Amino acid sequence: MITRTETPAASAVASARPVLVVDDENGVRDLMSRWLESGGYAVASAADADQALHLIEDAPPAVALCDIRMPGHDGLWLADRIRHDHPETAVIMATGVQDVGAAVESLRHGVVDYLTKPFGRDRLRDAVVRGYEWHRAALDSQRWRESLETETQRRHARLAAAIAALRIDSDEALDAMLSMLTMANGDAYAHAYRVAALSASMARILGVSDDDVSTIERGALLHDLGKLAMPEALLRKPAPLTAEEQALIRTHPRLGSELIRDVPYLLQASTVVRDAHERLDGLGFPRGVRSDCLPLSARIVTVADAYDTMTRPRVFRDAISPTEALLELERCSGTQFDRRVVDALRRVLAVR
Repeated sequence: MITRTETPAASAVASARPVLVVDDENGVRDLMSRWLESGGYAVASAADADQALHLIEDAPPAVALCDIRMPGHDGLWLADRIRHDHPETAVIMATGVQDVGAAVESLRHGVVDYLTKPFGRDRLRDAVVRGYEWHRAALDSQRWRESLETETQRRHARLAAAIAALRIDSDEALDAMLSMLTMANGDAYAHAYRVAALSASMARILGVSDDDVSTIERGALLHDLGKLAMPEALLRKPAPLTAEEQALIRTHPRLGSELIRDVPYLLQASTVVRDAHERLDGLGFPRGVRSDCLPLSARIVTVADAYDTMTRPRVFRDAISPTEALLELERCSGTQFDRRVVDALRRVLAVR
């Protein structure tokens, strides 16, 4: 049987996202509920995992207290479901001494804390306070992520509208577009042309046809086009990016490809833009494809981009020498970079 109890003192915030207590022992469940209610929390309770999921389907709690041993689905199964369906809910496990090992292991999978029975009222409240703090941080992270995604969509739409308004049917028109889009970032414009020049030179050494060299050169010019849709807060962040921020940044090749795939003059180059940040071992982005699905054009631009990036100073690091950059490219050949392309770069640099 599902029961729901609230106190007037908890109505302001906690009633919207109450603490959920899930335990098949009526006495234990009722005692925990009373302890929490006396501390000003609104409490919802359920006797098993299925009832708990039904109860929180439309109103996920801030904190869920789950007993491990229950009939039917156990607490670990319920915790996994809650973390998957309601990632902003903090999960706390309650367990007997015999299940402490399982509870400790669950900490590695997003569980905030665990309580070993029998526990007292103060220990319970401390765990719930910690859960609420975790919940608030998760909500802040969610709002930040959503604001970044909204800003990215807005910037991408503006770029798409600007490109659609242009007539791009020559390299001169392409240069005019790139110059306009990078007007506020001269370094991006210069980087694009250095990568394009290196890419074209390597492509010729590798025996690529003149038409394909032109495609590679255009793709290299636009390989970072999607970054223009990224929020400035990410591109100029002085600290390491979070996992969510990195995931958003890794969409920029796809966004850049989408911006030009409807321009006939740039259609073939759009594939180069999409794949310019992939790796031979499949650990690149945005698609994570392996070497057998990665065209030579993209492999060429990847090496040129990496070399130019390493040999230019960045906000968070100094530049390294051309010799050091080549050694790094060779070290990563066969996993990140195509060894033939790295050899071609060495030949290009030798005659400069």
